[in-house]
Amino acid sequence: MQYLLMDAHQRFIGTFQAKQPIAIGDTFQSPTAQTYTVVGLNLSSRHNSQLPSLTVIPVKDSSLQAS
Repeated sequence: MQYLLMDAHQRFIGTFQAKQPIAIGDTFQSPTAQTYTVVGLNLSSRHNSQLPSLTVIPVKDSSLQAS
């Protein structure tokens, strides 16, 4: 299933193709190697009536943080 990706301010980030349905709380890696957590799911997107949208927040890579 294909989804529109939106940030917390409802700005378009891109699209994502998932093999299985996505749910709130899921994490995934986009084709650009950015990892996101799903915080919202809108099955009737105002941007495109054919595609559901996911509200996502980026996940920081903990391996890059200083100890």
